[in-house]
Amino acid sequence: MKYFKPQVELLTGQIIKNMKTLGTGYATAITLARKLLEKLLGERVLVRSQLPIQLEDALPKPAIAVVMPDVLRYADSHPIASEIYLLIEIADNTLVEDCEIQGKKYARSKIEEYWVLDINGRQLYVFREPSDDGYHSQLILSEDSTVAILALSNCSFAVRQMLRP
Repeated sequence: MKYFKPQVELLTGQIIKNMKTLGTGYATAITLARKLLEKLLGERVLVRSQLPIQLEDALPKPAIAVVMPDVLRYADSHPIASEIYLLIEIADNTLVEDCEIQGKKYARSKIEEYWVLDINGRQLYVFREPSDDGYHSQLILSEDSTVAILALSNCSFAVRQMLRP
């Protein structure tokens, strides 16, 4: 028997159809980024892929969430903003939505750092300093740039390491 699993998320109290297509470029980028972060950060963090996080009024499933370690910490609840070091979305056909809509939502929820990996433009959008109006700091890094996670600044790497050659 086959089961139908609708692709929806609870966002700001509304059920929203998830329009992301999980093509091969998206799948490759999420795998490369997850493996890179796990290798560089090891046991200092837990890297979660496409699993819910708990915001005030939403349960989004970011492509990657770098959170405080220990799988069992989240046995009874999803990670909350204070437990999240970094969220990453992978954009192939969703760049504007990821930067503007998701970005504002994450900023209002006080997610300290949010990245959007643009796999077509081969750039990384870095959002920091959250407020109710959005992120005050926004950088666009080329694939040749080096980036570090704010909360884990001793770990830096080239943007291209998250992109296919």
